[in-house]
Amino acid sequence: MRRRRQSQNEYEFSDDEDHEAFTSASRNEATRQLNTYKISRVKRNHRDEKYLSLANEAFSYLAWQKLGYYIARNDQLECLSLRRCNLSDENMSAFFHGASRNKQIKVLTLYGNSFGAEGMKSLVPFLQHSHNLTSLNVSGNNIETDGFWWLLQGLRNGCIEKLNLRHCELSNMSMLEKQHCYLPNLQVLYLSDNSNIGVDGCSSIASLLRRSDTKMKKFYLNRCNIGDEGVTIIAESLVNNTSLCYLELETNNIRKNGLTALLKLLNNVETIQATYNSNHVLRWISLKGNPSLSHETFNHIDSALKLNQQYVGENYHRVGRAKVRQSQLQSQNRIILSRLQGVDDYFMRPFSTVTSEVVSNYLALVGEDSGLSDLYQLLLGMNSELGFGNCAVGKSI
Repeated sequence: MRRRRQSQNEYEFSDDEDHEAFTSASRNEATRQLNTYKISRVKRNHRDEKYLSLANEAFSYLAWQKLGYYIARNDQLECLSLRRCNLSDENMSAFFHGASRNKQIKVLTLYGNSFGAEGMKSLVPFLQHSHNLTSLNVSGNNIETDGFWWLLQGLRNGCIEKLNLRHCELSNMSMLEKQHCYLPNLQVLYLSDNSNIGVDGCSSIASLLRRSDTKMKKFYLNRCNIGDEGVTIIAESLVNNTSLCYLELETNNIRKNGLTALLKLLNNVETIQATYNSNHVLRWISLKGNPSLSHETFNHIDSALKLNQQYVGENYHRVGRAKVRQSQLQSQNRIILSRLQGVDDYFMRPFSTVTSEVVSNYLALVGEDSGLSDLYQLLLGMNSELGFGNCAVGKSI
């Protein structure tokens, strides 16, 4: 086999050797020819070759090593996808021994390979040097807790925005609570299909969502066995969150208590102040596959989400006022929501902690969708709770 020597440990295949190494495991002639063409352009650093995608391949250790070296020398490639390519721990070591020197790749997909924690360890040098990498997909690999630890070590440069960890056999998520493992630019996180995350994992995830500087916009936690308790932890962590707008919690055995926690997050009717300060950012929650979708609480969750959607991009105070009008001033809605959330004395308690600023903002809009009888109940409750004195509420109405 002819080899053109480049250094003590690196050499380049001839075109014929490339064809043999990179196409011998391909399924058909068309795939073989396409692989040869794409890898040849990467090898020659072709300026128009921005995306390399290989799927269902089974390259040898030596072929992975050479492809890694070709990618290391390439400064045009931006997206690399290696899906179901039998990248074992050993092959990951061979490939990233060279590829770790590439600093241009922005999107890396390693879905459905067979590597574990050792394969993730081989990926770390690449991640540490990839200051342009914004999207990483390692779903469908059994990286487990140790691999997750290695992953966070590699991502400490803080550039990653989208991270896909579906079906990775994750359980212990406590590393997310460590300051040195924080991913400050993370916007999209997929953790679905990790059934061992459970309630304990939710506590660690909550610490990420609770941070005032988080940029998380979309979060996927489907089929993670979190139940009502886990959902409650997630909901409580989002009370003051101002970034997350999309949440998936499908098939998690969520029942009445979990739905109540989500409803309280979106429209807390304990007081007017609580309603006014509810979460107005979250616009979509997917709850498919849970046993309680027919519960009336779900309908009120949907109503609150629609209000958040209606006022998207506007001042959050407008959403707060709209929720107060619909949930506190309209007697029938207030009664139903109070019952669903376990709030008693629904005519009086809404005003127990209201501030003068909220009162003035609320009264400015109180007549838009309301009748005189509801206005009377509002003023009567405010008179009793806020100590306005013996004002003649009835006469003023």
